[in-house]
Amino acid sequence: MSALFPGPSLLLVLLCGTGAAAQAPSMPQERQQARRIELGTAPRQIPPEISIHPGTASLLLFDTPIAHGGVELEGRERFSRVAVGTDTLALLPSEALREGERLRLTVRFEAGTEPAEARLLLVVREQADAQLEFVRARRPSEPTRMDPSGLAEELERLREENARLRAERGPGGLTGAITASWMQRQGIANKQLQRTDLRITGAELQMKEAVSFRAMTRVAVDLTVALSPHEPPWTSGSAVLRGPEGHRLRIVQVWQSAPPEGAPPEVRITVEAEASRLDARGTYILELREADGDRTLTFSPLTFPDP
Repeated sequence: MSALFPGPSLLLVLLCGTGAAAQAPSMPQERQQARRIELGTAPRQIPPEISIHPGTASLLLFDTPIAHGGVELEGRERFSRVAVGTDTLALLPSEALREGERLRLTVRFEAGTEPAEARLLLVVREQADAQLEFVRARRPSEPTRMDPSGLAEELERLREENARLRAERGPGGLTGAITASWMQRQGIANKQLQRTDLRITGAELQMKEAVSFRAMTRVAVDLTVALSPHEPPWTSGSAVLRGPEGHRLRIVQVWQSAPPEGAPPEVRITVEAEASRLDARGTYILELREADGDRTLTFSPLTFPDP
């Protein structure tokens, strides 16, 4: 689907996620600095690579107006949204895209512009380029026209819509797990953690269930908690899994279910991380930071099944 915005620029940034993004708002990563790409007088022989990720929007800003109908995107039907503005292009890949896929993107500009078009290569990777600025040449004295702040209301509406859609879609299918590179032949080992053994700090909540998992190259912690009626709603942000001697595992994704109606609100939180057979041994501490607040939940000690 595409949308045309007549204003001078367009900002379409939706919260990201991978497998988790198919279920609930994927937790925002640290804000990235915009990449700046210079375009020569002619299209490059080797197109610049743009990193994209399912469920995470990428915003392309140009210092030249885009021609009417001037966007050609390979596999356009596998994007949830393709929004074209006067000098902006926003892409929201769908979960149909797989890591490593490469798609061609051509953006043509209005007549009389050099270069006449920009040829780009979209590559599905673990982390997307959130914002990119394309300029024809270095012009430090020329004021930028790429100010998307006027569409703040539209941005907020799209964020809320994206969060709702992700919460409704539910988890990925069995096929995705079977064919995943991190799956091992014997499946996924799991370990029920004793709720009474877990120490929780940062908020008043009750632990309902805690399970840890291990696959060939991944581990995960799945927690179900009920917040006290006195606690504000919780939305998970970034996470840290810290083990013995301060060793940290690389977080792959953080997922949180949409809380059901009623009190106290009960939510399910899953944190997934990369771990080899030699990793994730001993006891770990999970620090879960709030997406739009100052609270940090700490769960310890956590242990994972043996490889």
